[in-house]
Amino acid sequence: IAMFNEEETIKKTIESALNLKYPKGKLEIIVIDDGSKDNSLSIATKFEGMQKNGIKVRVLHQENTGKGGALNAGLKIAKGEIIVTMDADTYADKKSLSAMTRFFKKPEVMCVTPSMVPYKPKGILQRIQHAEYLLGIFLRSAFASVNAEHIAPGAFSAYRKHFFDKHGGYEKGNITEDLELTFRIQYNGYEIENCPEALVHTVAPTKFKEILIQRRRWYTGLIGNTIKYRKMFSRKYGDLGTFVLPIAWISIFISVFFLIYMVIKGISNVMAEISYLVSINFYFGNYLQFGKYFFEKLFFTYLTDPVILFFLLFIGLMTFYAKYATRKIGNTGNLPISLFIFLFLYPFFFGFWWVMTFIYSIFNKKIVWR
Repeated sequence: IAMFNEEETIKKTIESALNLKYPKGKLEIIVIDDGSKDNSLSIATKFEGMQKNGIKVRVLHQENTGKGGALNAGLKIAKGEIIVTMDADTYADKKSLSAMTRFFKKPEVMCVTPSMVPYKPKGILQRIQHAEYLLGIFLRSAFASVNAEHIAPGAFSAYRKHFFDKHGGYEKGNITEDLELTFRIQYNGYEIENCPEALVHTVAPTKFKEILIQRRRWYTGLIGNTIKYRKMFSRKYGDLGTFVLPIAWISIFISVFFLIYMVIKGISNVMAEISYLVSINFYFGNYLQFGKYFFEKLFFTYLTDPVILFFLLFIGLMTFYAKYATRKIGNTGNLPISLFIFLFLYPFFFGFWWVMTFIYSIFNKKIVWR
């Protein structure tokens, strides 16, 4: 567990790890404080030496080096054959780890991923992420079935320590160190499995600025790691190289185009209509009437656009994906509300996040983990 200024969540995270059901004496917890400025270290230190269910907690402290450097410090002293990285704001179901480790019976498997959902989602932004994570559960399971999983969340993924010993630890300074490691595993010809039944909760951002910063880092990291491992776009890497990765990037460009297209078309149509009304001396009366007309016209423009037909197809697919996920992991909250909000807002948010990411990349704006 690598942490940096996580005083609000680290106690619950360590307690979650201590409550994992696993054979006695076979599990150790290593907490690495990466130069926190708050009370994270003092909170974690209270668990040091504590033993519960045969699990011992060790706490390390170092100057800030970034998440990759902190995880590498833990790797150096870890004794187990399987390494599990756990974010400091993550809470795992008691049976998750034991369910995941059974996939390591196959020697080629170097990583196993769980099913992740936001912790007690509330508000519009967290409900959007709730539906997004449910979609991720379906896709991760589908990709794993054809050995094409390319995103292993660092929040609670399990790795074979042999891989780190042979191919090195986390790439220090990489802003998406978990993504780089996932690509590296696939690049070296190993397999990544998924355990849909392993449920893990993560604390999702609640503010628009927070989620924008998070996604900007994720997407910038995706760009950098894709360029680094661009040779994976080939038949040599099976479905991952010939289908999954190309389609992933095509969908990103379509989303950005969709956002720009809908915004420009909607505003231009409305402005043209308003210009016509002004030319015939039409008077709205007040700003309230003008605002009502503007949004009604905008809504009508979008509703009658043929592109919306593809959006309706997307709604059907999303509903299917979400139902699959809830069957695998059980009840995860008020799904209909989350799904409704997601379907009508996420395409615009997703496109906006990517537009901001491209702007930062074009102008060489530096993005760091902390």
